[in-house]
Amino acid sequence: LESTSHINKNKRTLSISSKLLRKIKVEENNKMESLLNYINKKWLFCLTFDDPRFMYCMDSCFEDVSGTSEIESILAMLYPKANIDKIQSEKGTFKSDQTHFSSDSMFHFIENLHSNDAYIFCDDLGDEWADHLVIDNKEYSISFIHSKYSKDITNSASQLQDVVGQGIKNLGNMHFSSEQLVLKSSSSLATFYKSGKGVNGKGKGIQTQIPRIRKNSGNIEEDINLILKNPKLHRKCILACNFISKSYIEAEFNKIKQGQKVRGNITQWLWILSSFSHAAKDAGVFPMIYCAA
Repeated sequence: LESTSHINKNKRTLSISSKLLRKIKVEENNKMESLLNYINKKWLFCLTFDDPRFMYCMDSCFEDVSGTSEIESILAMLYPKANIDKIQSEKGTFKSDQTHFSSDSMFHFIENLHSNDAYIFCDDLGDEWADHLVIDNKEYSISFIHSKYSKDITNSASQLQDVVGQGIKNLGNMHFSSEQLVLKSSSSLATFYKSGKGVNGKGKGIQTQIPRIRKNSGNIEEDINLILKNPKLHRKCILACNFISKSYIEAEFNKIKQGQKVRGNITQWLWILSSFSHAAKDAGVFPMIYCAA
């Protein structure tokens, strides 16, 4: 923001001040107010400090007591995948007669990557649990995959926060019953994919001939019952992010470990990834992130 922006230190809280944000008006419930007032009132901002252990967010200050010792476990969540950096869109373009997602899209990439698994469901849009639900009855694994595309490798925390939020929000759905999945596979998933928007992001969307059940290798009711009862069962929450580079993140996080100063967005990345790791593990789920090398 402009040079006149600053942080106000109040008696018990922090707030932001900005002439630019004060000029912008927003309307909620037929009431107009400045964007600045709306942000402060709703606590829609986060502040980082030189010491990465601390962050101020949602009207509270948090301390990560694990400190830099958690960095290695965070980096272990990152799984570089070949050619993920060549993806050109999240879902691709749509035509009424097509039966597969565009070959240069993230959705196609995920389906190709998991082509050897027994079941692949596209649950995007509507009452979705994830963009893709993948079941491997050989490894006894259930994966919820949330995809996020960006044009370039970026260090923007907002892109990461968006997909992490999706993953965390749906962790509870990962402990579904066999009845819930069977019902889903015979109702909302037993349809063809319809894009959320039409050409150039406008209109009602395009009805395609892409089956939401992308792969079906047997009897889902019998297989899911066996998998859910098996002690080897493990659940994975996977974020597919073409805009993340593991080598870049590792280099920046190593600076933190060595006590060097890093930009505020890097500290935000550390906190966002840490929150994803903790939330997934608390739910009994393995956190994973597909990314670039």
